[in-house]
Amino acid sequence: MKIDASKIKQFRTQRNWSQEQLSEKSNLSLRTIQRIETTQFASRESIMLIAKAFDVEVDTLMLHEHQSYIKPIQSIKTSFMEFSNFSGKASRYDYWCFLIFVMLCLAIATIIHDKLYQIVGLLLLIPLLAIGNRRLNDTGHSAWWQIFLFVPFGQIVVFYMMSLPQNDVDSNSK
Repeated sequence: MKIDASKIKQFRTQRNWSQEQLSEKSNLSLRTIQRIETTQFASRESIMLIAKAFDVEVDTLMLHEHQSYIKPIQSIKTSFMEFSNFSGKASRYDYWCFLIFVMLCLAIATIIHDKLYQIVGLLLLIPLLAIGNRRLNDTGHSAWWQIFLFVPFGQIVVFYMMSLPQNDVDSNSK
């Protein structure tokens, strides 16, 4: 479950507790507390133990949907800022927002002039490959699958793989 890690840190600092002290009070391991504060994911049992340690309701630690919403512009901006980052992970939302942005830019450039279409296509190719690489990492697949983008009808395979949910192999708390 997704939780608000900033609230956990806030409650800890209000009580002048370290992560070790919180782990002792909540009967969770230090590693679990560290993982929860960095990934913002925790099991229901862990959330209940932390809420009991802070003497608050479980709902106050939960991250509500309106708090986790990212605007498409922010997602596109982040994709451009990480244009050279081919490692890491990207969410489905980030990938599809950026892909729609690229398609709109290419469509507008095509309407204006054919040469502009080629220039815009070249400028957007590296950021598109980078976020595609991160998205495939997130689904647990090899980035080499992007080669199918250059094969006729191969885009169908790649777009299917990009639409897969996040790979949960490395996170035990979901």
